[in-house]
Amino acid sequence: MENLIVRVLSRKRPPAAVGYVVALGLVLAVLLFEYMYRPALHRYLPFLPVVFVSALFFGRPAGLFATFLSAALGDDVISLLRDGVAPQPTETLFIVLYVSVGCATAWLIEALRSAVCKLLDAEEETSLLLDELAHRTRNDLMMISSVLNLQAMRQSDPHAREALESAVARVRVIAEAQERLRKSGKQGEVEVAAYLRALGHGLAELLRDVRPIRVRVLATPMSVDAPVAVSIGLIANELVTNAFKYAFPDGQGGTVQITLQPSSDGVVLSVEDDGVGIPPTKKDGLGTRLVQLLASHLGGHVERVHQPRGHCVRVLLPIKPIQSPPAAAEVDSV
Repeated sequence: MENLIVRVLSRKRPPAAVGYVVALGLVLAVLLFEYMYRPALHRYLPFLPVVFVSALFFGRPAGLFATFLSAALGDDVISLLRDGVAPQPTETLFIVLYVSVGCATAWLIEALRSAVCKLLDAEEETSLLLDELAHRTRNDLMMISSVLNLQAMRQSDPHAREALESAVARVRVIAEAQERLRKSGKQGEVEVAAYLRALGHGLAELLRDVRPIRVRVLATPMSVDAPVAVSIGLIANELVTNAFKYAFPDGQGGTVQITLQPSSDGVVLSVEDDGVGIPPTKKDGLGTRLVQLLASHLGGHVERVHQPRGHCVRVLLPIKPIQSPPAAAEVDSV
């Protein structure tokens, strides 16, 4: 009901002549009804809905027109004046009260219409400003990413190059979240499945070089708050980067799979590969510590899953999606 009233108040009003004609028709219809079925209530009361509808759909002038027209016709005031008979004091009081209520209704609806239109205009302007801000933020982040990538390409030290490439990937994660936020049309919400597919494509192009490594994304469509989406993206970025770094040595090929599925306690994000696995002597690096920190920040935890071949890390996050339609998980391979 509220949405219907907002749509009616904010829509463009028809020409004034249409409002006057409709108001006249409604008043005559109620007048005919009163003559056919004498109501027990005072004869002016049935005209109040006519005033309300006229003002709601056609604006204040139509509401005032319906008020004065129904006041003149509603109790044969015109006939009394024509015959030189003054209305009784009680009838005069009713006429004054009715005209006052009708005029107040018309003015109030016009004020509400003006307030709703201003609020909708302000909301649209805010949405445009936020969209422009998100677009500029993404462009700035992509510029930073490009500069870091150029610097990484010029580095001869493999450790420095690796650090710069990791920074490039992290910046791209945040830039992609900004882009998804801008395209979502919903303030503060990101559709995570499409976001992870875009991240998987970007990471594959950035990290695999000439190695035949495929990134596969299996994600159930769901929407979450933008900060949560960024955290999920950063976790996936670090886990996929570690898989590319350790699972496929000496130019080997294989598959890295990113999976995001809802669970009874929230959502489960897992990244697994079919490579040689993580060396048992490897200590936790910056990426692993970052994954644990991000998972802890969201109230979740990280666990390694033993499997015969490759390596799998599962992150359990106790978060509730804003919107999780009953759709099957979507698969995307790069």
